[in-house]
Amino acid sequence: MKITVNRSSPRFWLLYFAVHFSFLLVILFVFRLLWSKATGRTDTFQIGEIAFESLVYAVLITIVKGIQYHISRKHYEKDPTDRRRNNAFRE
Repeated sequence: MKITVNRSSPRFWLLYFAVHFSFLLVILFVFRLLWSKATGRTDTFQIGEIAFESLVYAVLITIVKGIQYHISRKHYEKDPTDRRRNNAFRE
């Protein structure tokens, strides 16, 4: 079952950003928690810093993916060929 997604919609990119921000926040939180437990230092564990890093990474990922999408869309509009399957063996 396929779910269609309109990647031109700003809501898609907002959801994309939110998912990446949440995922990165959890990953960095767990990593910093394990790091502070392993080293025995609690001064390296700051929630604000973790949230800021997640925000920066999520913004960068979203911007890069958005640029890639717009470039590929413009490229496809110039040359709309069928890219779903290998066309090498078609007649």
